[in-house]
Amino acid sequence: MSKAFRHQRIRDLVKAGVVSSQSRLCDLLARENLPVTQSTLSRDIKELQLVKTTDGYRLPDSVADRKGSDHSGLERSVAQYLSSCQTAHNLLVLKTAAGHAHPLAVAIDRAELDGVVGSIAGDDTILVVTPSEEHSQKLADRLLRMAEGRR
Repeated sequence: MSKAFRHQRIRDLVKAGVVSSQSRLCDLLARENLPVTQSTLSRDIKELQLVKTTDGYRLPDSVADRKGSDHSGLERSVAQYLSSCQTAHNLLVLKTAAGHAHPLAVAIDRAELDGVVGSIAGDDTILVVTPSEEHSQKLADRLLRMAEGRR
């Protein structure tokens, strides 16, 4: 299975509140035929920015379903993951390193940006649909400014 798939399963398990420890997470993944080594799991936890609490792991910023106000999360994700951005009419094609498209797409979706109709993430590519060429270009400019550390 791909890293993106494994990351999604980890997110799902954390959202379900069943991950009390790293060893528990390892066991849960093994039951789903996704065996991982401790070092891989540690990297996954770091990449997903999971937070360890007294009740177990949780997704960053308290709530996995928080939407509409996470522009700081978008800025961090764009700076960390975005490699390139290209418009094609009302579409935006975003490139990342392998395995990083999903976290960036989630950040884009959570930010509920004006002009974003939806996004589809693969392993290293995200397709963002906007209502018009103008929206696509404005979003591309904004994301590229974020990637450069400018707002």
